Amino acid sequence: MSQIKTAIVVGGSLAGMMMALALAKSGVKVTVLERHSTNERRGAVLSVHSGAINQSALAHELRAIAAGDGRGIESWRMIHQRLQSEAHNTPNIDVHFNESVQDVGENRTYAYAQTNQAKYQADILVGADGGSSLVRKYVNPQQPNAIFAGYQLWVAIVEEELVPKNLWPGKRYSDFQEFDGADDDFLFAMIVPGMDGSREVGHRQIGLAWYDNGSNDVLYQSGAVQNNHVLHTLNTRSIPQEIRMQLIGRAQKYFPPLFAKAIQVAIEREYLVATPISEYVASKMSRGRVTIVGDAAHALTPMTGKGFNSSLDDANQLLQKFEDLRMPIDTEIVRSGQSFSQSYGRE
Repeated sequence: MSQIKTAIVVGGSLAGMMMALALAKSGVKVTVLERHSTNERRGAVLSVHSGAINQSALAHELRAIAAGDGRGIESWRMIHQRLQSEAHNTPNIDVHFNESVQDVGENRTYAYAQTNQAKYQADILVGADGGSSLVRKYVNPQQPNAIFAGYQLWVAIVEEELVPKNLWPGKRYSDFQEFDGADDDFLFAMIVPGMDGSREVGHRQIGLAWYDNGSNDVLYQSGAVQNNHVLHTLNTRSIPQEIRMQLIGRAQKYFPPLFAKAIQVAIEREYLVATPISEYVASKMSRGRVTIVGDAAHALTPMTGKGFNSSLDDANQLLQKFEDLRMPIDTEIVRSGQSFSQSYGRE
């Protein structure tokens, strides 16, 4: 890394922010290109500490930044907010929002990214641009697309105060519950701290991850999935009204009132996101000055519970011999979740 002075990171989600921080802490000047605006992105929930496998000093530092004082399950946006705040306060990280990367490449002296606004150059370029990665198409043109696993998640995070007070669970309520629906669908529901870290009743958040293998038609009809390849997620506005009402009805029929109401609120306030689950095992993670990390390199089912840790280890290992070290590990993680997808996913 001593010869690397500048880097471009495509994507400002968890993997991108951790990658930027890892590079910056090694003395590299980093430009992060994020297609979304500065408006808060909601996401769902995850655990920073669950399944921790890397004990290096850098991994510990990145995990501590992401976790803050917490050690349990938290909202995605809280963790992202901490990483983004740290990046904002790191002098050699420059984050550009509303910049959609349209092309990447390299020559003998630099890597580049062309956005809708400008062309950026740096010693290396890291693609942390998710399951439908543009950078992956450059790194591995023979294997450019993630494969649809046959099911989707309806995910949302809802403030507890938005549901009726009589539904608020007590302080001792378990923070993790699973409920069966109809036709093999099931809901993971969690009570997690509020954005201020509060665990007080009325100030928490409700995390929802609804596994559904019977609503794939909406993914095909919307173009989110084409030719068995996942192209994008769907926000609530893109979900047909008929499907929204069906989801509310199904939730009311099969799930406890608290979580059924939270699903209704998420739909009415347009918090709900339909996430087609994709799987991708990279045969190649680097090409010259360009490499891929996170979901761009190894899209895996959330059932593995290792998405955050895998992205953290990518950031840590890029500073070493990246592809030789990470590819066997990431391949094993992805394949460990494929047995679930093969039994649960529907064509």
